Amino acid sequence: MKVVILGAGRRGTLLARHLIQERKDVVIIESDPRRAAEAQTKLDCMVIIGSGTDKHILSEVSIESADAFVALSDSDEVNLVACGIVEAMSPNLTTVAAIRNLTYTGSDGLPETVLGIDYIVNPEAETARSIYDIIERGIFSDIITFNKTNLILYNIYINEKSKFAGKDVQTLRNMLKAEFVITAINRGDQGIVPSGNTVVFPGDTISLVASDEDIEIIFKVIGREKLKARKIAIVGGSKIARFLLRDFSPSKRKNIVLVEQDATVCETFASLFPEILVIKADITDETIFDDEKLDTFDLLIALTDNDELNIITASYAKRIGVDRAITLIKNNNNYIRLARHLDIDSVISVSQATVDSLLRYLRGTNVSSVHSLFGGRFEIFEFTITETTKNVGHQLKDINMRNKGIIAGITKATKESVVPTGNYRLEQGDVLLVAASRESLSAVQQLFE
Repeated sequence: MKVVILGAGRRGTLLARHLIQERKDVVIIESDPRRAAEAQTKLDCMVIIGSGTDKHILSEVSIESADAFVALSDSDEVNLVACGIVEAMSPNLTTVAAIRNLTYTGSDGLPETVLGIDYIVNPEAETARSIYDIIERGIFSDIITFNKTNLILYNIYINEKSKFAGKDVQTLRNMLKAEFVITAINRGDQGIVPSGNTVVFPGDTISLVASDEDIEIIFKVIGREKLKARKIAIVGGSKIARFLLRDFSPSKRKNIVLVEQDATVCETFASLFPEILVIKADITDETIFDDEKLDTFDLLIALTDNDELNIITASYAKRIGVDRAITLIKNNNNYIRLARHLDIDSVISVSQATVDSLLRYLRGTNVSSVHSLFGGRFEIFEFTITETTKNVGHQLKDINMRNKGIIAGITKATKESVVPTGNYRLEQGDVLLVAASRESLSAVQQLFE
């Protein structure tokens, strides 16, 4: 598969890194020589300096031989025009664009097929959806939800006091009396596909798939409780905050407070969402937490455009008594690891949410969800078994995954979700969750084409 990416920013670089790890042929077009040079030093792919709207540049990268063109520049208009030109040059090529402007992506905007765009992703909308899912699931930890199954993936950090520490996977299954699958373990710079004999150590982060009912059993054992946030404080009147507020019902918005220092933005939000309380204030003002009694809130969500401010605000909120805190990382993904060591319950990356959406589309029509784990070391994807899928009708024990991946869960056509055993026979209509390391992803996918 050959993919041409327009833009070597955060999203373009992250998508390219994932695809290169899967041994895909990647070419990047970038108009900024500095960005192009940085991408060339970080990535094992061809980087061309030039404009994505220049036919000569597109011909230089042999756009006619590509399978997909992904426009991720910082300009919506450039992305739209580039996709239109690519469509004219190669009508059968799949085109994808990141578009932020609500004029293009809103209900009254352009349909996705205009100018040859097969799929439009809005980074702010994807990020807001991820945050909303975490809130709805009880803000346990970093979670991942899927489109066609009620199974959920939880990323859990194991400390020295954890009841998981020092036990192998099979012992944990026997001890917890719950149905779950540990799909992957992150240990330092190492990613592990676990077996029943794999021991979980302090410092590990495990990805665990279970249903809502079973995860409550598991979290009670490790001393955490589900939280339904009734009083929510949002810091920052950003586009992501706007999308997130739209996801809440009017009755739930009555218990939401927005803190924003720009008067014009405050007026806009008060007009769009009359149910919420809008406070014009600087969150760095030492009196704001006391004046508005923010320490009595169940949840604080830091959504400003400043990563450092988001981290500091969320961490401080936890220290003064706010039950849970979520922070947004928009500009520098290097802060993600730092934020997770500051007692912040969930860290959301705009770039990662966008790339997950792009990968889902690039995987094909049967794939309904794709999520990266541990900085891209692993991927978990959700797809539907059809009558033409390889291994349909076969028992799982007869499908040799060669320790390269794990089937983490299955949802039947009847909507019943099961944790699979070797005797389970794949049927048409089954929705599978499969986790694999990035290097093994292609080999695992071939088993279910």
